[in-house]
Amino acid sequence: MGSLSINTRADLDSIAGTPEHAAFVAALKGSMTQRHNAAVYPDEYHRPGYAGPVVEPVWVDAADLSTIERFGFTREEIEAM
Repeated sequence: MGSLSINTRADLDSIAGTPEHAAFVAALKGSMTQRHNAAVYPDEYHRPGYAGPVVEPVWVDAADLSTIERFGFTREEIEAM
């Protein structure tokens, strides 16, 4: 996207039909879900000398619409693009 600055929905609308628009919409779609580690670790887990069991990460996806909402979109609008 180079030096193109997209800060508002109007900025995005002004480049509709361009490869930059498509790339930005794809980025918005990707921002609707965030991956978080939901594993529960013992209090001492990350300290030197910890001798307990290894805890594997438990990755879960959680909805996060904050980015698209900042641009004035709903989930339905972004999914339809």
